Amino acid sequence: MRHRVAKHHFNRDSNHRKALLKGLVRSLVEHGSIVTTQAKAKETRRIADKLIYRAQQDTVSRRRLIHKFFGKRDIVNTLIERVAPAMKDRKSGFSKLEAVGKRRGDNTALYKLSLMTMPERLGSLRPDSKDIPVRKEVKKSVVKKATKKVAKKAPVKTTVKKTTAKPKAKATTKPKKK
Repeated sequence: MRHRVAKHHFNRDSNHRKALLKGLVRSLVEHGSIVTTQAKAKETRRIADKLIYRAQQDTVSRRRLIHKFFGKRDIVNTLIERVAPAMKDRKSGFSKLEAVGKRRGDNTALYKLSLMTMPERLGSLRPDSKDIPVRKEVKKSVVKKATKKVAKKAPVKTTVKKTTAKPKAKATTKPKKK
């Protein structure tokens, strides 16, 4: 009987299952769609829809809740700043499932899980991306003063002891000739 069993277990222990689903949701947020089996897609869809709903309200507490699931700030920023604004007119149904075909190796049915409305740009937010404002340049005069102070300091001398290794005595099997 399957009474009150709310989720799939995928024949994995709890840590392995959490890591699997976390990776699938992360890939969905970063790429916009993933191709996987039907059971994994349905379970990923449940989690992703809940996280997107939380991300629609951009507050510190919501960011912390989402960060508790992912543990990485870049994916939290992507979810809140790119995915959630694209879905602001929706209250639910943030993703869709489509049958793709059969997997070649074991003939398992594959499904494509994708976001309903795609943001104009996907991928994780990194400091080198052009969407994030970069810190202002430090005045050149301040940089020059700092480098001059470093140059004036005397270099620290370190002494290294040289050790000479004695050669190992060769084992001889023949008696020495006199």
